[in-house]
Amino acid sequence: MKALIDSTVILHLAHQRTKMINIIANNGITELLITRINYLEILAGASEDFKIGTRKSLQEFSILEFDKKAADVGNTLAMKYRVGSKQSKDFLIACIAIANKLPLLTENNKDFAYKQLNVLPYRINVAKL
Repeated sequence: MKALIDSTVILHLAHQRTKMINIIANNGITELLITRINYLEILAGASEDFKIGTRKSLQEFSILEFDKKAADVGNTLAMKYRVGSKQSKDFLIACIAIANKLPLLTENNKDFAYKQLNVLPYRINVAKL
């Protein structure tokens, strides 16, 4: 099954790869997708010395854009939920997942509390990444 992943999963794949691969397999996921939002968030957060390598590693994922379908979902959800500025990226990622009928693999399931979204929660206990 295809699944959308959030930025935390991308970081866990980089730093806790074996654990994350087991979680992915246990959820029956065969293809990972990211959003342009995740892509830009991770790339912008990389230090200058790692930007080229980060961009190369992100290119292993198929990237979903915030398109008209996602905007339509966003308009509907915006009428039902109040979203703070700190959750705005997560809101947009949720819209993309819902619009594409994809489950979302995330460790931060509390940030994706939308009834219409199929969240695949997991937990990796890591002191610091």
